[in-house]
Amino acid sequence: MKKSFYRITAAALMTTMLAASVVGCSKSSSGGSAATAGTETADPGKQTTGTADASGDLNPLTPPEGVQLKEDLAMGLKTKHTTIDTMEVSNTQHNYMFRMVHDTLVHFNNTTSELEPQLATEWSTDDGGKTYIFKLRDGVKFHNGETLKASDVVFTFNRMQGTTSSNNLYTKLESVEAVDDMTVKMVLINPNLDWPYMMTIPTTSILSEKAVTDDPTEGTGIGTGPWQIDSYEFGNYTKLVAFEDSWRGAPNAKTFTFRYIPEDSARLIALQNGEVDICMEPATIELGTIEADPNLDLISYDGGSLSYFAFNTQKSPADNEDLRKAVAYGIDVDSIIAVAAEGRGKKATSFWGWNEYGFYDCGGYEYNPDKAKEYLAKAYPNGGATLDITVSGAERKTIAEMVQSQLKEIGIAINIVELDSAGLSTSTTKGEHQSCIYGMGFNIFGDDARRILQPGSAVNKAHYDDPEVMELLDKAVAETDEAKRKEYYKEIQENVHEHVPYIPLYYADGFIGVKKGTGGIDIYPTSHHDYSKVFVPAD
Repeated sequence: MKKSFYRITAAALMTTMLAASVVGCSKSSSGGSAATAGTETADPGKQTTGTADASGDLNPLTPPEGVQLKEDLAMGLKTKHTTIDTMEVSNTQHNYMFRMVHDTLVHFNNTTSELEPQLATEWSTDDGGKTYIFKLRDGVKFHNGETLKASDVVFTFNRMQGTTSSNNLYTKLESVEAVDDMTVKMVLINPNLDWPYMMTIPTTSILSEKAVTDDPTEGTGIGTGPWQIDSYEFGNYTKLVAFEDSWRGAPNAKTFTFRYIPEDSARLIALQNGEVDICMEPATIELGTIEADPNLDLISYDGGSLSYFAFNTQKSPADNEDLRKAVAYGIDVDSIIAVAAEGRGKKATSFWGWNEYGFYDCGGYEYNPDKAKEYLAKAYPNGGATLDITVSGAERKTIAEMVQSQLKEIGIAINIVELDSAGLSTSTTKGEHQSCIYGMGFNIFGDDARRILQPGSAVNKAHYDDPEVMELLDKAVAETDEAKRKEYYKEIQENVHEHVPYIPLYYADGFIGVKKGTGGIDIYPTSHHDYSKVFVPAD
C-alpha cells in the first residue's frame, strides 16, 4: 500500500504537470501554442546539437565498453562557491556540488518524469497531505562513517529554522519526529500535496547530526553521496574525491575539481587546452566555436531557466504600476532574444516555469510603444521618468543595454548599475535596487512559485507583497481537485501579469561545453544538473 503511493502520486501529478500547459493555450509569439511547447520540451534531457559519439548519442548515460576513463576531472565554474552548507544557498554552481556530495529523501527521475526512492525507500500520507511517513534506506553511510538514522533527518529539518535557503520549508512543518531508527513522521501546518516533490531539491539534503554537532562549519559538508569534499578555497576551487562506500555506487572518476573561472573566454580556453573537462554556461557567442571543435561536444537541452526583469515594488519609482506597465509594453522581447541570446531561447508568456505544474499562457506583453507611452503619461504627466537597472554578467548587461535603447524611444531614461553576481544577489535581496535583470530555474511543482512571490523570500526580487496571491497559493497546494488547483494557479499568473512586478523575458536554451565523449550527466531543465556519474574518456 505504502510502496504504491509514491508511484501512483508521482505518475498522476507528473502527467498533469506536463499537461498543464494546455490550460489557456493561446497562440504564442514564438510561433507555437503553449501546449505544443510543453509537449516538445517534455524531455528535459533532449540533446539537439554537437558531435555524437560512436553510439550516436551525446551525453550517454553509461561509459562505452572498453573505453579508458580519466580519473581526475575538472569543471570551469562561471560563479564561485561561497559555502558548503546546503541550507545557505540554492543556485546552479552550489547545487552541482550538493547533488554530488549529498542525498535527499526523494529523487526526481528526469528520464521517466517520476519520483523515485533515494534515502527514503517509501513514503505515504493518509490525511490528504498533512502527515507524511518516510521509511529510510537501511545501511546508508555518511562520509564520516556514521550510519543514516531517522534522528539525522529530524536534526536536518529542525536545523532549517532561520537558514537562508531552507527556512521556507521549516515554516511549513508543525513537527518532525523519529518513530523509530528507520521511520520519520512529518506533520505539516497545512496539507501540502507538493511535499514529496519538495523533498527532491538540494536544500533538503540530509545531514549527519554527529558531523554538524562536532563541527558546525565543516560538518555541513558531510553527506551520503558518491563524492565527498576534500578541500576548498572559496573564490578559487572546490575539490571532491570519490566516496567508495556510497550506497549509490562509486563514481566514474577519482577526483572532481570545481575551478572558478569567471571570464567566459578564459573558461572556454581552459576547456580547449584540457585544463577543465566541462565548461559551465559557455557564452552564447562562443557556442559555434565549441560546435566546430572536433575535440569538444556541445550538449544542448530545453532550459527551464527564465531570464526576467524585476521591479522593486517597494521602492520608488518602481512602486508605480503605470511605470511598470510602460516598461512592459516598451520592451521588444523578440529582438532581445535574437541579440542577447543569439536566438537560442523561447519567449516566456507567463512568469511561471514551462515545465511547472499549473502553467498558464498569459500571452506575455506585446511590444506596443503607443500603449507604453499612454501608461508613461499616467505615471509621469510632466515627463522626466528615470529608472535604474542592476545587472551582472555580459548577457544581462546586453539585455539592459537593449532595454535602455528601446525605452529611450518612449521617454524613459535608464541607468545601468553593474555588480558582480554575489553583489547583485545581496543587493536585490536587501531591496537596494530599483529594478534588475535576473534569472531563475523553476522546479516542477506548482508551489515553487511561492519562492518568487512570498514576502521576505530571498528569491522574491520584486519584493512583491499581495495577500491575495498568498491566499491562492495556500489554497492550491492543499487542493485535491485538479481543475480547482489549476484555476488557482491561473489566477495567480493573471495577478502577476496585471500588476507587473515581473516581466518574463525568455527561457534560455541550456548548453554544456564538454570534452568529446563526456557523458553520465543527469540534466535538469533548471540547469542544476547532477554530475555524480559523469565520465570523460582518457586522452
